[in-house]
Amino acid sequence: MLESHLPVGNVYWHPDGSVSSDGVTPHTAGGLAGRFATVQHDGGRVTAIRDRLGLNKLYVGFHPDRGVIAASYLRDLVEEGIAFTDAYAIPAGSVVTLDPERRAGTVRHFARLPARAGSTHSSSSLAGKVSELINQGMSDLKAPQPSLPVAVCLSGGADSSVVAAYTRQHFPHAVAYSYSFGSDRLSQDAAAAQQVAAHLDMPFRLVQADQQDLLDTLSAAVLNGQDWRDFNVHAAIVNELLAAAIAADHPHGALVFTGDLMNEFLADYTPVTYADTLYYRLPNLPPDRLRIHLTRGMQTGDREVGVFAAHGLTVVQPYCWAATELLALPEPVSKPQLMAQLARHELPSGTLRRPKVRAQIGDLAADTGVLPQLLQAGITQDYLQDRFRDALGISDLADLHRTVRGGIHQPVPHISTEGNS
Repeated sequence: MLESHLPVGNVYWHPDGSVSSDGVTPHTAGGLAGRFATVQHDGGRVTAIRDRLGLNKLYVGFHPDRGVIAASYLRDLVEEGIAFTDAYAIPAGSVVTLDPERRAGTVRHFARLPARAGSTHSSSSLAGKVSELINQGMSDLKAPQPSLPVAVCLSGGADSSVVAAYTRQHFPHAVAYSYSFGSDRLSQDAAAAQQVAAHLDMPFRLVQADQQDLLDTLSAAVLNGQDWRDFNVHAAIVNELLAAAIAADHPHGALVFTGDLMNEFLADYTPVTYADTLYYRLPNLPPDRLRIHLTRGMQTGDREVGVFAAHGLTVVQPYCWAATELLALPEPVSKPQLMAQLARHELPSGTLRRPKVRAQIGDLAADTGVLPQLLQAGITQDYLQDRFRDALGISDLADLHRTVRGGIHQPVPHISTEGNS
């Protein structure tokens, strides 16, 4: 009645300080911070549970003879005979009781995103709560495995540098890993990351790559990152390179801390111009709505969790622990002020004021890094889309866009029941 293919581990804790030996259950899920996805078979009933942001991917298909098949990766469902168009996502922040005979589920949401970001709370008080949650979460992770290898993906920007500072405090043996394109010089990102690591007295590991290295990781980035959209594939390529280096250093696994998600919570993205063409465009929405739109979109695509998990590594995204507080920051958000409050004078002067540089580029001038190198090799958005379709057996382009609409994978068909939210 249930077959599970869930190699991606859960990383969660209880912000209220309570301890539960039951793990993730329909009763405990709403009180957990972090990411998780689980499917349970109990007394003839199959129940699926997914974290409030959908960071852990959880897809299900209904097989006429085998019942529910659940997977972290779409490729596993396809290999088990479930067509891409028949693969359904468990909605973020929900508990779903699955009915194989009706090929549907009863959905109960324990968390929903607000319609708009922002609140009447003061930025200062919210920043204090964010800092508290990051410290608490790291302490909780350290307690059961104090000697586990720890890596930090450090770009030299504010988001990853703040995470590095907290990680260094809680995990003194952590090592910083930074990506740089080419071997003749350090990218601006990598040079800044090296400075931050030296300031924090953190060992520094540089991961360099040339164009061929980028091309060689493309297939894995599409499959493990579970996406075809250029921004996410390009980011997944960088993470594939970092993950391979960390896994080579720690073949038995490691915790990998990243500064991911802050850009979504604050809508801190800007398009990139290369060869007179604008890439990585954003929807034309007011900032408070754009923040929610980008956050909601994190439940599809797997550029971090899926990529690192495929290398046997466990990603930790500390900003997700404070998603509620970060989304409550009132508009206009002063990110430099927020990051300064979170950094607590632990970082080099100027780190928090660095101009925004895309990890897929590495420099202010968009002439190096993943985006330009792939375009020069003919790897366009259409090419990535075709690779994704080929990998998952999607013969008709319309099927792809019917299954993933507005950046969200089709949810399990809903069985209406009175009183269900």
